[in-house]
Amino acid sequence: MTVIPTFVKWAGGKTQLIKQFIPLFPKKANVKRYFEPMVGSGAVFFYTKQAYNPKYSMIFDINHDLINLYLQIRDNVDEIIPLLKIHKSNHKKGPKIYYYKMREKYNNTEDKLERSTLLLYLNKTCYNGLYRVNSKGEFNVPFGRYKDPSILQEGKLRLASNLLEGTIIKAIPFEKILDF
Repeated sequence: MTVIPTFVKWAGGKTQLIKQFIPLFPKKANVKRYFEPMVGSGAVFFYTKQAYNPKYSMIFDINHDLINLYLQIRDNVDEIIPLLKIHKSNHKKGPKIYYYKMREKYNNTEDKLERSTLLLYLNKTCYNGLYRVNSKGEFNVPFGRYKDPSILQEGKLRLASNLLEGTIIKAIPFEKILDF
């Protein structure tokens, strides 16, 4: 089975279902175009990219922060990894206090690289990997209780970055992909 480098936990993620989907995928390896309307964790995209290597691929999601994370992983993985190492180290010193400080920082930063790294940290340490925002658009998921969260998965991040190369990534509603 192909390694599926999902780097985020996402509600409705398909990683566990890929084996069931394989019989439904095309039998020929000549898939030329691939469109993912709601990328989420990216499991189907990453599998398809490796199994068929489409010449043209686009992934979409309505969540701007998730799309920014994909863009940053594709374009700046070498900057993200050292930042995640810092988060991992600081998390070990005082997980709950650090989590809430980083959640507040995430809700107040506009810097795309910082925001993506914080989203990845929060995703790995929040309750059940949920993504939820309040009416003000602030991430408000409480702290999760993981003994050793997988804050940094360098191999998965690098593989994901390579697979995302050349992929068009956009934050738009699924019904708009028909325009493409």
